[in-house]
Amino acid sequence: MINDDFEGVASGRLSDKAYRRLRDGLITLEFEPSQPLNERALSQRLNMGLAPIREALRRLEQERLVTIYPRRGIFAAEIVITDQQSIKEVRYELEGLAAALAAARGTLEESETLMAIAEALVLETESPNRIRGDARFRRHIYAMARNSFLLPVLEMHHNLAMRLWYFCRRQTSRPVLGPMDYRPVATAIAQRDSEAARALQSKIIAEHSDILREMLH
Repeated sequence: MINDDFEGVASGRLSDKAYRRLRDGLITLEFEPSQPLNERALSQRLNMGLAPIREALRRLEQERLVTIYPRRGIFAAEIVITDQQSIKEVRYELEGLAAALAAARGTLEESETLMAIAEALVLETESPNRIRGDARFRRHIYAMARNSFLLPVLEMHHNLAMRLWYFCRRQTSRPVLGPMDYRPVATAIAQRDSEAARALQSKIIAEHSDILREMLH
């Protein structure tokens, strides 16, 4: 069953709801790589009309989670292991930038929420919950950055990285991620220390990417 692991479904356009539910199913490999995606079947599964499903699928194609072939159909995108390095290169720079902007633009209330997410994540022991917690933490930073041009690029590459994490988790019985202490990043953002926030966030991206690379090879 598709669920909204990575963010709550707020009120809004049906296409946005369809996008979030399909996105999460693709990230967690509920839809297998290269699996055909039938619009009518998805419409019944999500209890939505065809129009929001089609709009969501077009959006997911732009984000490389879905592949659409004219006259052949729609498919969940393949997992391309060699993409990992390119994703890391983009995320290393842009995740750091997002943290720096969050430090400069975030509110006190947003910083307190970010720290609460980080505190809860330290106590988490299950790999799937750590991945979900990581997503909540990062998406909260993206919102705090308040840059509508940066946001879709961050989301796209984070989603692709999470999909690789779920792929690795399925291939091994050992924990995918160790302890995740994001409190130093949250503290730097709360203290409006943009440079520290940038450096700490980029360091986390590099460390996680290195773990992922080792697991993929």
